[in-house]
Amino acid sequence: MQAATVVINRRALRHNLQRLRELAPASKLVAVVKANAYGHGLLETARTLPDADAFGVARLEEALRLREGGITQPILLLEGFFDAADLPTISAQRLHTAVHNQEQLTALEAVELAEPVTVWMKLDTGMHRLGVRPEEAEAFYQRLTHCKNVRQPVNIVSHFARADEPECGATEHQLDIFNAFCQDKAGKRSIAASGGILLWPQSHFDWARPGIILYGVSPLEHKPWGPDFGFQPVMSLTSSLIAARDHKAGEPVGLRRDMGE
Repeated sequence: MQAATVVINRRALRHNLQRLRELAPASKLVAVVKANAYGHGLLETARTLPDADAFGVARLEEALRLREGGITQPILLLEGFFDAADLPTISAQRLHTAVHNQEQLTALEAVELAEPVTVWMKLDTGMHRLGVRPEEAEAFYQRLTHCKNVRQPVNIVSHFARADEPECGATEHQLDIFNAFCQDKAGKRSIAASGGILLWPQSHFDWARPGIILYGVSPLEHKPWGPDFGFQPVMSLTSSLIAARDHKAGEPVGLRRDMGE
Protein backbone atom coordinates (compact mmCIF):
# COMPACT_ATOMS: atom_id res chain seq x y z
CA MET A 1 0.00 0.00 0.00
CA GLN A 2 1.27 3.47 -0.87
CA ALA A 3 1.87 5.76 2.07
CA ALA A 4 -0.02 8.63 0.40
CA THR A 5 -2.62 8.56 -2.38
CA VAL A 6 -4.38 11.37 -4.23
CA VAL A 7 -7.92 10.57 -5.36
CA ILE A 8 -9.69 12.72 -7.97
CA ASN A 9 -13.49 12.70 -7.81
CA ARG A 10 -14.67 13.22 -11.38
CA ARG A 11 -18.30 13.31 -10.34
CA ALA A 12 -17.51 16.24 -8.04
CA LEU A 13 -15.73 18.02 -10.90
CA ARG A 14 -18.78 17.69 -13.13
CA HIS A 15 -21.02 18.78 -10.26
CA ASN A 16 -18.93 21.91 -9.77
CA LEU A 17 -19.20 22.86 -13.43
CA GLN A 18 -22.97 22.54 -13.19
CA ARG A 19 -22.99 24.62 -10.01
CA LEU A 20 -21.06 27.33 -11.82
CA ARG A 21 -23.69 27.34 -14.54
CA GLU A 22 -26.32 27.89 -11.87
CA LEU A 23 -24.39 30.85 -10.48
CA ALA A 24 -23.65 32.40 -13.89
CA PRO A 25 -26.49 31.13 -16.10
CA ALA A 26 -26.06 33.71 -18.85
CA SER A 27 -22.31 33.23 -19.22
CA LYS A 28 -20.23 30.72 -21.08
CA LEU A 29 -17.46 29.17 -19.00
CA VAL A 30 -13.73 28.96 -19.64
CA ALA A 31 -12.68 26.09 -17.38
CA VAL A 32 -9.18 27.05 -16.26
CA VAL A 33 -6.85 24.03 -16.37
CA LYS A 34 -3.47 25.76 -16.14
CA ALA A 35 -0.69 24.32 -13.96
CA ASN A 36 -1.75 20.74 -14.65
CA ALA A 37 -5.33 21.69 -13.75
CA TYR A 38 -4.16 22.94 -10.34
CA GLY A 39 -2.55 19.57 -9.77
CA HIS A 40 -5.63 17.55 -10.76
CA GLY A 41 -4.30 16.37 -14.13
CA LEU A 42 -4.56 18.49 -17.28
CA LEU A 43 -5.89 16.06 -19.87
CA GLU A 44 -7.87 13.97 -17.40
CA THR A 45 -9.68 17.06 -16.14
CA ALA A 46 -10.51 18.32 -19.63
CA ARG A 47 -11.82 14.91 -20.66
CA THR A 48 -14.02 14.85 -17.58
CA LEU A 49 -15.63 18.15 -18.65
CA PRO A 50 -16.92 17.61 -22.20
CA ASP A 51 -19.61 20.23 -21.54
CA ALA A 52 -17.14 23.01 -20.76
CA ASP A 53 -17.49 25.82 -23.30
CA ALA A 54 -13.72 26.39 -23.46
CA PHE A 55 -10.51 25.74 -21.55
CA GLY A 56 -7.94 28.22 -20.27
CA VAL A 57 -4.21 27.45 -20.04
CA ALA A 58 -1.05 29.41 -19.32
CA ARG A 59 1.32 27.94 -21.90
CA LEU A 60 1.20 26.81 -25.50
CA GLU A 61 2.55 23.40 -24.47
CA GLU A 62 -0.55 22.86 -22.33
CA ALA A 63 -2.84 23.77 -25.21
CA LEU A 64 -1.06 21.42 -27.59
CA ARG A 65 -1.31 18.57 -25.12
CA LEU A 66 -5.06 19.12 -24.96
CA ARG A 67 -5.37 19.15 -28.74
CA GLU A 68 -3.25 16.01 -29.03
CA GLY A 69 -5.51 14.40 -26.42
CA GLY A 70 -8.60 15.00 -28.51
CA ILE A 71 -9.96 18.18 -26.89
CA THR A 72 -11.84 20.15 -29.55
CA GLN A 73 -13.29 23.06 -27.57
CA PRO A 74 -11.76 26.52 -27.84
CA ILE A 75 -8.57 26.86 -25.79
CA LEU A 76 -7.53 30.28 -24.52
CA LEU A 77 -3.88 31.13 -23.88
CA LEU A 78 -4.47 33.28 -20.81
CA GLU A 79 -1.02 34.91 -20.94
CA GLY A 80 -0.84 35.06 -24.70
CA PHE A 81 2.16 33.92 -26.70
CA PHE A 82 5.79 34.48 -25.80
CA ASP A 83 7.38 34.01 -29.22
CA ALA A 84 6.16 35.24 -32.60
CA ALA A 85 7.25 31.89 -34.04
CA ASP A 86 4.36 30.28 -32.13
CA LEU A 87 1.69 32.19 -34.03
CA PRO A 88 1.41 29.78 -37.01
CA THR A 89 0.84 26.93 -34.54
CA ILE A 90 -1.74 28.95 -32.64
CA SER A 91 -3.55 29.61 -35.90
CA ALA A 92 -3.33 26.03 -37.15
CA GLN A 93 -4.60 24.61 -33.85
CA ARG A 94 -7.48 27.12 -33.68
CA LEU A 95 -6.34 28.47 -30.33
CA HIS A 96 -7.50 31.74 -28.82
CA THR A 97 -4.82 34.04 -27.42
CA ALA A 98 -4.71 36.96 -25.05
CA VAL A 99 -2.81 39.98 -26.35
CA HIS A 100 -1.62 42.32 -23.62
CA ASN A 101 1.45 44.25 -24.82
CA GLN A 102 2.94 46.08 -27.77
CA GLU A 103 5.38 43.29 -28.60
CA GLN A 104 2.57 40.80 -29.09
CA LEU A 105 0.58 43.26 -31.18
CA THR A 106 3.54 44.05 -33.41
CA ALA A 107 4.21 40.35 -33.91
CA LEU A 108 0.60 39.78 -34.95
CA GLU A 109 0.78 42.60 -37.46
CA ALA A 110 4.01 41.30 -39.01
CA VAL A 111 3.39 37.56 -39.29
CA GLU A 112 1.93 35.72 -42.28
CA LEU A 113 -0.83 33.32 -41.24
CA ALA A 114 -3.03 30.97 -43.22
CA GLU A 115 -5.99 31.73 -40.94
CA PRO A 116 -6.62 34.64 -38.57
CA VAL A 117 -6.45 34.12 -34.81
CA THR A 118 -9.16 34.79 -32.24
CA VAL A 119 -7.80 37.46 -29.90
CA TRP A 120 -8.75 38.48 -26.39
CA MET A 121 -7.32 41.94 -25.75
CA LYS A 122 -6.31 42.18 -22.10
CA LEU A 123 -7.23 45.48 -20.49
CA ASP A 124 -5.43 46.44 -17.28
CA THR A 125 -8.27 47.75 -15.12
CA GLY A 126 -6.28 47.62 -11.89
CA MET A 127 -4.53 44.28 -11.50
CA HIS A 128 -1.31 45.88 -12.87
CA ARG A 129 0.19 42.52 -13.76
CA LEU A 130 -0.63 42.18 -17.45
CA GLY A 131 -2.71 44.24 -19.82
CA VAL A 132 -3.00 47.43 -21.81
CA ARG A 133 -3.36 50.57 -19.73
CA PRO A 134 -6.73 52.33 -20.17
CA GLU A 135 -5.20 55.48 -21.66
CA GLU A 136 -3.54 53.38 -24.37
CA ALA A 137 -6.35 50.90 -24.88
CA GLU A 138 -8.36 52.55 -27.66
CA ALA A 139 -5.40 52.93 -30.01
CA PHE A 140 -4.31 49.37 -29.22
CA TYR A 141 -7.82 48.08 -29.92
CA GLN A 142 -8.03 49.93 -33.23
CA ARG A 143 -4.80 48.33 -34.41
CA LEU A 144 -6.21 44.92 -33.56
CA THR A 145 -9.41 45.61 -35.46
CA HIS A 146 -7.39 46.53 -38.56
CA CYS A 147 -4.97 43.61 -38.33
CA LYS A 148 -5.47 41.02 -41.07
CA ASN A 149 -4.30 38.24 -38.75
CA VAL A 150 -6.97 38.91 -36.11
CA ARG A 151 -10.38 37.31 -36.40
CA GLN A 152 -13.06 39.90 -35.77
CA PRO A 153 -14.54 40.99 -33.49
CA VAL A 154 -11.85 41.39 -30.83
CA ASN A 155 -12.84 40.11 -27.39
CA ILE A 156 -12.00 42.07 -24.22
CA VAL A 157 -10.71 40.44 -21.05
CA SER A 158 -9.52 41.72 -17.69
CA HIS A 159 -8.93 40.39 -14.17
CA PHE A 160 -10.02 41.56 -10.74
CA ALA A 161 -7.30 42.26 -8.19
CA ARG A 162 -9.43 42.12 -5.04
CA ALA A 163 -12.68 40.37 -5.93
CA ASP A 164 -12.55 38.52 -2.60
CA GLU A 165 -12.74 41.82 -0.67
CA PRO A 166 -16.28 43.06 -1.32
CA GLU A 167 -16.02 46.11 0.94
CA CYS A 168 -12.83 47.69 -0.41
CA GLY A 169 -14.26 49.43 -3.49
CA ALA A 170 -11.52 48.29 -5.87
CA THR A 171 -13.74 45.90 -7.80
CA GLU A 172 -16.39 48.53 -8.49
CA HIS A 173 -13.64 50.81 -9.79
CA GLN A 174 -12.32 48.10 -12.09
CA LEU A 175 -15.84 47.38 -13.35
CA ASP A 176 -16.35 51.06 -14.15
CA ILE A 177 -13.17 51.11 -16.25
CA PHE A 178 -14.07 47.86 -17.98
CA ASN A 179 -17.64 48.90 -18.77
CA ALA A 180 -16.58 52.30 -20.06
CA PHE A 181 -14.13 50.75 -22.50
CA CYS A 182 -16.43 47.95 -23.65
CA GLN A 183 -19.60 49.96 -24.15
CA ASP A 184 -19.09 50.48 -27.89
CA LYS A 185 -17.14 47.27 -28.62
CA ALA A 186 -18.62 44.33 -30.51
CA GLY A 187 -16.53 41.53 -29.02
CA LYS A 188 -17.28 39.26 -26.10
CA ARG A 189 -16.38 40.41 -22.57
CA SER A 190 -14.82 38.56 -19.64
CA ILE A 191 -13.60 39.81 -16.28
CA ALA A 192 -14.96 37.38 -13.65
CA ALA A 193 -12.79 34.55 -12.37
CA SER A 194 -13.65 32.50 -9.27
CA GLY A 195 -14.14 35.42 -6.88
CA GLY A 196 -16.11 37.43 -9.40
CA ILE A 197 -18.44 34.52 -10.09
CA LEU A 198 -19.18 34.09 -6.38
CA LEU A 199 -19.56 37.72 -5.29
CA TRP A 200 -20.07 39.95 -8.32
CA PRO A 201 -22.95 38.79 -10.55
CA GLN A 202 -22.84 42.09 -12.44
CA SER A 203 -19.40 41.06 -13.70
CA HIS A 204 -20.34 37.73 -15.29
CA PHE A 205 -20.78 39.14 -18.81
CA ASP A 206 -20.38 36.84 -21.84
CA TRP A 207 -17.63 34.59 -20.48
CA ALA A 208 -16.54 33.73 -16.94
CA ARG A 209 -13.27 31.98 -16.11
CA PRO A 210 -13.58 29.69 -13.07
CA GLY A 211 -10.24 28.55 -11.72
CA ILE A 212 -9.74 27.22 -8.20
CA ILE A 213 -13.48 27.16 -7.46
CA LEU A 214 -13.95 24.58 -10.23
CA TYR A 215 -12.01 22.19 -8.03
CA GLY A 216 -14.14 22.86 -4.96
CA VAL A 217 -11.88 25.40 -3.24
CA SER A 218 -13.23 28.82 -2.32
CA PRO A 219 -10.95 31.82 -3.04
CA LEU A 220 -12.60 33.83 -0.27
CA GLU A 221 -10.90 34.39 3.06
CA HIS A 222 -14.16 34.99 4.94
CA LYS A 223 -15.78 31.88 3.43
CA PRO A 224 -12.86 29.57 2.72
CA TRP A 225 -14.82 26.38 2.13
CA GLY A 226 -16.20 25.45 -1.28
CA PRO A 227 -19.20 23.65 0.26
CA ASP A 228 -20.34 27.04 1.62
CA PHE A 229 -21.36 27.76 -1.97
CA GLY A 230 -22.50 24.27 -2.96
CA PHE A 231 -19.19 23.07 -4.43
CA GLN A 232 -17.63 19.70 -3.74
CA PRO A 233 -13.91 19.03 -3.17
CA VAL A 234 -12.45 17.26 -6.18
CA MET A 235 -9.16 16.10 -4.66
CA SER A 236 -8.67 14.09 -1.51
CA LEU A 237 -5.43 12.92 0.02
CA THR A 238 -5.30 9.69 1.98
CA SER A 239 -2.41 8.09 3.78
CA SER A 240 -1.57 5.23 6.11
CA LEU A 241 -0.21 5.53 9.61
CA ILE A 242 3.28 4.05 9.60
CA ALA A 243 4.10 4.34 13.30
CA ALA A 244 2.66 5.31 16.68
CA ARG A 245 5.07 6.21 19.48
CA ASP A 246 4.83 7.29 23.09
CA HIS A 247 7.07 10.06 24.43
CA LYS A 248 7.38 11.88 27.69
CA ALA A 249 5.96 15.38 27.88
CA GLY A 250 8.44 17.94 26.57
CA GLU A 251 10.65 15.36 24.88
CA PRO A 252 11.93 16.78 21.53
CA VAL A 253 10.97 15.11 18.24
CA GLY A 254 12.59 15.32 14.81
CA LEU A 255 15.75 16.60 13.17
CA ARG A 256 15.73 20.06 14.69
CA ARG A 257 14.57 18.67 18.04
CA ASP A 258 12.22 21.59 18.57
CA MET A 259 8.92 19.72 18.27
CA GLY A 260 7.43 19.39 21.71
CA GLU A 261 9.74 21.87 23.39
